Amino acid sequence: MSVKEESPRQEAARQGIVLRSLLAVLAAATVACSASPLVPSEVRELDRAEARWAARPFRAYSIEMKTSCFCPPIINEWARVEVVNDSVTRVVLVDGGTEVSAAERPSFRTVEWLFSTIHSAQDADWVKDVVATYDPLLGFPTHVSFIPKDGVLDAGSVHYLRNAAALPSP
Repeated sequence: MSVKEESPRQEAARQGIVLRSLLAVLAAATVACSASPLVPSEVRELDRAEARWAARPFRAYSIEMKTSCFCPPIINEWARVEVVNDSVTRVVLVDGGTEVSAAERPSFRTVEWLFSTIHSAQDADWVKDVVATYDPLLGFPTHVSFIPKDGVLDAGSVHYLRNAAALPSP
């Protein structure tokens, strides 16, 4: 039985297919290794939500939030956070109405801080993904999950926000 030899044209075509296949695998691996936690459509959604929040008809606000993470336990409870001049000025736990001490207040963040954290996750080497949803009217994040890369311990968090409202003018 004889082996049929390829013509130069057939050999070139076969090598071209192999080369294109290798390039496709290399390109896919490069994209997978350098993929950003937020895809372009998510960045656009984030920008639109942040613009809605910036356009809200009030500056001083209260918002209820809680965070799930390996953090101070007090932030794992629903709390009403009051923000004036971009600073947390008062925090009251929703269940029971207990005011959080000034010493514990720095554990609570503003909506603006959360937007900034979502943006900075784009460049964070520990973040695998960010999953976020936003209030359709005011734009504040209602749910944000920072998902760490495999093997990164004690890094992820989930933030829940609801009931944003204007604070009365002083």
